[in-house]
Amino acid sequence: MDQQTLNNLIKRSKRNDQKAFRTIVENYQFLVYSLAFRMLGNEDEAKDLVQETFIRIWANLASFRTDKKFSTWIYAIATNLCLDRLKSSKYNSKNCDCSETLINIASSDNAEQSLMNSELGAIISTLTNELTPKQKIVFTLRCLEELEIEEIIQITGMTAGKIKSNLFLARQTIQQKLEKYGNYGK
Repeated sequence: MDQQTLNNLIKRSKRNDQKAFRTIVENYQFLVYSLAFRMLGNEDEAKDLVQETFIRIWANLASFRTDKKFSTWIYAIATNLCLDRLKSSKYNSKNCDCSETLINIASSDNAEQSLMNSELGAIISTLTNELTPKQKIVFTLRCLEELEIEEIIQITGMTAGKIKSNLFLARQTIQQKLEKYGNYGK
């Protein structure tokens, strides 16, 4: 969607045009779902977070400034909601024992074929569940959503140094776990 069309839809939505807002939702719901699923690792929770994100967007649309990037604003709202859920006891990484999943994948009979892209994606998803919430957010936004550091700064409010530090630690943790479980089945 081009910027002029988006700005028009935002302007109409600010005047309570539900049809215009529905068009915005249709165009951005996959972006929010993708982020939420990667962060939370649960389809139902991701769907709930999509709804909650767009409820917040609708409620706060009047505060959005059209000189800012709309997708960054959406990412910021969704990221904050994900962070809140990750910090809750339900998503505490200490309560998640992902070892069994990794061992089953890494020790399959045909390891070369079983580590195709989808299986590697499953491993990365499992490993990111063991990161701290900030590491997971930074890793997801930078490595999975492929956003630039400047946009991550706007989304998270972290400094570039904090982002790079969290990203380094996240990558290091994932690499260590991949090496550990990769050698388990040998």
